[in-house]
Amino acid sequence: MMPSSGKINIAATAQRLDVDNRIPLRYYYRIADNILKQADIFRAEKNIIDLYVMLLRFSGLVSETIPYHRDYRASLQSQKIYLKTRLLNALNELEELKPAVIQKINELNRRYTYQSNSLQRSAVKNQSLTYLGMAKAVRPAAQELNYNGSRAQKFSYSKPMEEQFRRMSLNLLRPKEETLSKHSILGPNGLYGQWQPPKTNIQVQYPSNIDLTPIEFPSLQQPIENKLPGKSDHSNSETEASSTESIVTIDNCENSQKCHVDEPCPMISFEESETIPNITRQPSPPPVLAEVQDLVPAISPQVTEGDCRIDNPSTDGLVPSESPLQLHIATTMMESFMKLAKSNTDRNLETCGVLAGSLKNRKFYVTALIIPKQESTSDSCQTTNEEEIFDVQDKKSLFPLGWIHTHPTQSCFMSSIDLHTHYSYQIMLPESVAIVMAPRDSSRKHGIFRLTTPGGMSVIRQCQKRGFHPHVQPPDGGPLYNTCTDVYMNPNLNFDVIDLR
Repeated sequence: MMPSSGKINIAATAQRLDVDNRIPLRYYYRIADNILKQADIFRAEKNIIDLYVMLLRFSGLVSETIPYHRDYRASLQSQKIYLKTRLLNALNELEELKPAVIQKINELNRRYTYQSNSLQRSAVKNQSLTYLGMAKAVRPAAQELNYNGSRAQKFSYSKPMEEQFRRMSLNLLRPKEETLSKHSILGPNGLYGQWQPPKTNIQVQYPSNIDLTPIEFPSLQQPIENKLPGKSDHSNSETEASSTESIVTIDNCENSQKCHVDEPCPMISFEESETIPNITRQPSPPPVLAEVQDLVPAISPQVTEGDCRIDNPSTDGLVPSESPLQLHIATTMMESFMKLAKSNTDRNLETCGVLAGSLKNRKFYVTALIIPKQESTSDSCQTTNEEEIFDVQDKKSLFPLGWIHTHPTQSCFMSSIDLHTHYSYQIMLPESVAIVMAPRDSSRKHGIFRLTTPGGMSVIRQCQKRGFHPHVQPPDGGPLYNTCTDVYMNPNLNFDVIDLR
């Protein structure tokens, strides 16, 4: 009963079951008995929430479904009295359980809220640590910009700083050295060379094909002679050289080691009296917390998932879930069934069997494979003398957990006849499954299916056709049936084969 909001909703799991007059009334009586049998197990396991849900289901079935069946008035009076007595007992127990159930639900909701908040805080903390790690990686490089050494060690911080930024690389393409040197104010050698101030003995040769004729703009009446004032008399040529691509040739510097002069640069000064200012970085934006859904798989030792998988099981064992209970099937059961069906499969005849089992700790276990008397064709299979099946289940106190059948000549899917057959099983128990064995299907040898709720169940309930026929799409636009999501193939599970043929 844990929807996406995380709040337990008992009403969602105890909805009214609509009556279907095509199903015999005795089936509804068996449904009531199975619900009370589950309630007895949950009561023994002190699982008060699932017990409360089962009692609600029983009360709704007896008071809102069974009395509206067309055969109810003609049913035995003893059955009516029995149901009314059990109904009164269920209502009294519901009243007794209500305070404890409300307290338990509030406790579970608080626990869920705490776990959800803890998960959110953990996500925020992890993202914050990520940003903090990036900030720590940047901070040493920023601190190294504070130069306090001698003039000869002025650029010793360049390589460590580049190494720090290289570690923080975001997989961006490194610009070419030519691009860096073109835009670097430190000259063609960038950070790898010694800074040299401008020299007066460097010849600047401008291209001879550049037309320097002033261009007059009609909207601008200012004369061309208006220029930015220079700081010194000989800075005009340097200003023009910085705004135009020039060809610089060094002819008068025969010894490069003697070309260094102590004349300060008019734009940048690296005198010891001045220090590079600290870099002030804007704080990173806070991380955006994405919606996190807590998905904790139920791990059982030596239990592996089969063709189906479980999406959102409960690990508590006592906390009810909105999805059906888990269903465990022995890994060798399908192989054993195919051996029993081999004679029919060789003749292209279908074979069917009934799955039955027990309930423990909110898990159903298929512990019996019943092979009933049946009539088979190449594309259908019909059980006969169903009372024998009910007798076996009652004597061994087994729950009806579904059915299994072969498609000897077809692929692995649910036909329209299969959907109507499984509808009666799923009415009996929502956890019931339909297993299809298709030995000649090269892509999928078997499948475990269940009608969708409420879409597929409502379509089949309203369908009055027989034989092979198409079905309309459910009102919600979903499929009629799905591969089940709560079945485990259990290698440690034993089962009995009961062949009634």
